[in-house]
Amino acid sequence: MIISNLSHETLVARVDKLVSDILNPESGISFQQISEQLTLYYQPMTQLYNDDLEYVDSIKWFIGSCYLVCGSYYPDEVIWDEAMTFNFLQALKLYQNEFGTAISEFAFQEQRNSQSLKNYMNHFLNKYARILIVRVDLKIRSNYAHLVDIETFQDYMSQLLEQIQKDREKTKKQNTLSRNDKGCFEDLRGYAWAIEQGVINGGLHCHLLLIYNGDKRQADWFIGERVAEYWLQITGNLGWYHNCNTQDIKEFHRRQGTLGVGMIRRNSELDVRNALNTALYLTRPDKYEQRLKAWPPNMRSFGRGTMPRA
Repeated sequence: MIISNLSHETLVARVDKLVSDILNPESGISFQQISEQLTLYYQPMTQLYNDDLEYVDSIKWFIGSCYLVCGSYYPDEVIWDEAMTFNFLQALKLYQNEFGTAISEFAFQEQRNSQSLKNYMNHFLNKYARILIVRVDLKIRSNYAHLVDIETFQDYMSQLLEQIQKDREKTKKQNTLSRNDKGCFEDLRGYAWAIEQGVINGGLHCHLLLIYNGDKRQADWFIGERVAEYWLQITGNLGWYHNCNTQDIKEFHRRQGTLGVGMIRRNSELDVRNALNTALYLTRPDKYEQRLKAWPPNMRSFGRGTMPRA
């Protein structure tokens, strides 16, 4: 009997990676590695599979191929010897064409998201002489990741997005607040977010992009830290973050000519190009392996604010 200490999120990430490695002829995974990973992942996958979640096709292919090969055996009776592993491979490779289609469909959807986000960004770049861009990557501490499943992460995100809306409403009603009294989302003009999942350990994280009127807000590092503090509050200190607006990070990108956060000037072609590149990182079509592997019905992994009326 296999006793697994893998969380559901780690398990689905590793099963997805195994399926991708098998169906990608350039991966170089060996027969022995496949057999060992089947031994590690098959039984836990049958135990942790959640009927209340939606799964990517790779997980469905894995389970379907296993059931086809294992027949009436109970999961704890299965031994992934050479014959069983070979039969599994034969079954899984029937999905070779679907695998290529899944990658193409993901890239197509991300290209659509990219165009939507680019149009959204251009609206603010055209409207304001200066915009302040803050990017914060929100995650879960690795030693607590097993405590946070996708449903819990979705709840954290809902609380975050609700606070964004509350602060924006407050901005409309109170225009005389001193700078020290302002919430981290006040004077926010636009925002976008993308939820992703790590390839190996399945860590859930969110890339959050915030767009402010540069005449209303400065101190981008400080805003990023305030956002991070709120994330830690939401998660009960299970969360962690990466503030992309620190002085060291900005100085590195400034030297590289790739600085796309902080104060962005509309009349600087370089600023505008870098700001767009920073935003479009959220929707890169080549991040197939970082997509969510399981999620509650109707959950979105990408979103942005509503396009303001002209």
